[in-house]
Amino acid sequence: GFGHGSLQRDSEELHELVVYLRAHRQAETIAMVGHSTGCQNIVHYLRDHSINLAVLQAPVSDREHAATEDGYEEHLKMARSLQAEGKAQEMVPRSAFWAPITAQRLLDLHEKGGSDDFFSSDFSDEELASRLGHVGTSGVKKCVVAFSGVDEYVPDFVNGQDLTNRLVVAMNSNKDGVAESLYLSTGNHNLSTGIEDQDAFVARVTALMNDLASGGLA
Repeated sequence: GFGHGSLQRDSEELHELVVYLRAHRQAETIAMVGHSTGCQNIVHYLRDHSINLAVLQAPVSDREHAATEDGYEEHLKMARSLQAEGKAQEMVPRSAFWAPITAQRLLDLHEKGGSDDFFSSDFSDEELASRLGHVGTSGVKKCVVAFSGVDEYVPDFVNGQDLTNRLVVAMNSNKDGVAESLYLSTGNHNLSTGIEDQDAFVARVTALMNDLASGGLA
């Protein structure tokens, strides 16, 4: 459902799962690990719900990556036109995206300020805080921002280390100390490269899970 879904729909379905786990599986501690678009899912989910631990692995900007590809403005114009005609749920031509996608979903991902546009480097600090500041007050005990240094979906003009730090500051803007940076300098988008960074990621998440299990995570 990636191409015709939305973060709102994903959040509703995730919440149904969490409610079920708490009611029928005696779940007391909830942790979510999101990869790529899963990072947007978690940030959106935390607007209205709380979990114990959030891990964002490869929180990248779909918009900034798309803007480096041929036809970006043309595809946006096409999607905006369909939206203006009341046809936002119509599929755009396959040439516009790697998967079948609606006009609305394309705009959510690729338009500045779209529903999925949380992690773009061209946002000011204030704009990032307005999009991410709720993470700090959501009730989550820790949010790890794990950014890969050689992520193939991050344009060369983006300083990954700087962006990671800015995302953390934005998330902590309403309550300091909730978000932390985990910059994985040799890892790619899905951590299939950079063995030391794979290990560092697993070790940090495991340590936090153990802290949660023992009640030691403040």
